[in-house]
Amino acid sequence: MNEPTAYVTGADRGLGLALTEALLLRGFRVFAGEYGLDASGLDTLAETYGERLHRLPLDVACDRSVLRAADKLREHCQQLDLLINNAAILGDFTGGITDPLDFTLMQEVYNVNSLGPLRVAQSVFGHLTRGSLKKLVNISSEAGSMEQSRRTNRKLRYGYCMSKAALNVQTVILANHAAEHGIESYLFDPGWMRSFMHGTKNLNATQSTDETAEKILATVLDRPHPDYLYMTRDGHRYDW
Repeated sequence: MNEPTAYVTGADRGLGLALTEALLLRGFRVFAGEYGLDASGLDTLAETYGERLHRLPLDVACDRSVLRAADKLREHCQQLDLLINNAAILGDFTGGITDPLDFTLMQEVYNVNSLGPLRVAQSVFGHLTRGSLKKLVNISSEAGSMEQSRRTNRKLRYGYCMSKAALNVQTVILANHAAEHGIESYLFDPGWMRSFMHGTKNLNATQSTDETAEKILATVLDRPHPDYLYMTRDGHRYDW
C-alpha cells in the first residue's frame, strides 16, 4: 500500500482526534492509539475512512500495552512515516509548596507525560527508520518552558510542569539519535485549546483543536524542518 502512515497517541478526543482526522484528510493511513475515554469521535471517523483508520488500544503508561500496540501496527505496515506522541494527563493543578502535595499522582503524570512518549518511540523506532517521511513529533506545552514559569511567576502545577520539562529534555536526547537515521524531530507547545484536558471540554480557551492540528501538520509536512526543536503550533521558536 502506498499511503503514508502515521501513529497518533491519545487519539480518543481533543487534539489527538483532530490530528487523526486531519491526517486522514491528507491521505494518510492512521494508527490511532485509543485509551478508551470516548469512542464516539473515532467511531465517526471509522464510518468515513474505513480500513485507513486502525484503532489500537493503548495506555502509554503501561509497557505491555505499548508493546502490544506496536505489534499490532507491525501486522499492518512495514514502515512508519510519522509518529505523534500526543497522549497526556494534567494531574493536580492546585497544590503549592505550603499545601499537601500528592506525590503518587505526580508520579502517574510523569509516567504518562514523560515516559509514555519514550516507550512509544522506542516501540516503533525501527519502523520509523524505514519510513519515507521520517518525522517524530512530541506534543509538549508552555508548561515545560522554564523561562515561561519564571516569566509568569508560576507557583503551582508542579507535576504537570515538571513532566513536560522532562519530555522536552527527552526530545532533545532522542532527536540527537534520531537524526543519525534521517528522522526529523519536532516539539510543540500547541497553545490553549478547547480540549478535554480538565475532564470536560474547556470552552474558554482561545484555539480550536482542529485549527491547531492543521497548523502543526502544516509545519511538519509542508515546510522545511527548522534549525530549532521547541516551537509554537505555528512553527515559531519557543523559549526553553
